[in-house]
Amino acid sequence: MILWFRTRWVLILLGIVTAMGLLGGLVWATRPRMETETAQLARRELREAIRQLDLFLQTYPTAPEEARGALQRARSAFEKAAGHLALTRPAEVRQWQTDFQQLQDQTAAHVAPEAVLPLARQLRAALQRLAEP
Repeated sequence: MILWFRTRWVLILLGIVTAMGLLGGLVWATRPRMETETAQLARRELREAIRQLDLFLQTYPTAPEEARGALQRARSAFEKAAGHLALTRPAEVRQWQTDFQQLQDQTAAHVAPEAVLPLARQLRAALQRLAEP
C-alpha cells in the first residue's frame, strides 16, 4: 500500500513538471516578437522570394513548367514576409500580391515571355529595395 502511494505521488509530480514544461514552451513559442526580429525574418523571406523570381526570370522562356514552380515558391516566401510588411506598407503589399497573382495567371495561360517578364522584373526590383537593410 505504501509503495503504491509513493509511486502515485511520483507520477503526479512528473505529470506536473511535464505540464509546466509544455506550457512554458508554448508561452515561449507564442511570445510577441520584437520588431527587429520580425524584420529580420521578413528580409530573409524576401531574399528567398527574390532568388526564386531570379530563377523564374531565367527559366520562363525555355522551361515554363519549372518557372511556374519557382514563381509559386517566390509567392509563398513573399506571403510569409507580407504580415510584417503590411504593418508599414499595406497598399504596396496588396499591389505586390496582385502582381504575383497576375504573374501566376499569365504563366498558367502560357503568355509569351515578352509580356510576362517585365512585370516579374518590376516585382523583383520592388522586393529587392525592401530586402536591403
